[in-house]
Amino acid sequence: MGYGVWKGTTGHIVMKFCVIFCMKRFWLILFVLPLFAQDINKHNISLGVLDDKTGLSLLGYTYNIRQSEMDEFFIGAGTIIIGFTGSAGWKHYYKKTKLSFYSVLSGQGFADISETTAFMPTASFGAELNLTKSTQLKFGFFGCIIFFKYWSGESGSEIGRFPFIGLSRKF
Repeated sequence: MGYGVWKGTTGHIVMKFCVIFCMKRFWLILFVLPLFAQDINKHNISLGVLDDKTGLSLLGYTYNIRQSEMDEFFIGAGTIIIGFTGSAGWKHYYKKTKLSFYSVLSGQGFADISETTAFMPTASFGAELNLTKSTQLKFGFFGCIIFFKYWSGESGSEIGRFPFIGLSRKF
């Protein structure tokens, strides 16, 4: 039951400092690293209300580890300013034209400044409208089972279904 330094008020301050410190580094990685990228069309930045690959995020970055014409295997990270999401998964296209249909299966981890952590297996179904060769408008729904863990030792789970919409840029 003992969490050491995390149990008291000092632990809360330390945790918030760590989240702020990591958040500053995340912004640097998200915007500077892609400038030096060598792999073409393996990087994606998305901006919008939630996301199919990074889940509970307004701004996300994913890197395609392996991709073919109809499949992408990715890792990624996203933020909603007060929380961070890390993800890994598979995106499969059913039809790839100007309006493409796809699904995403992923596992995501989430942490926020209120000291809540969660693991979420997710499934997304969506459509992607190609606005240009490298920019897409994405929309659809994702569902997840959220397994919460609080620093106080409490835990729980919930099922969530959320719509998403956003812009994605490949480079």
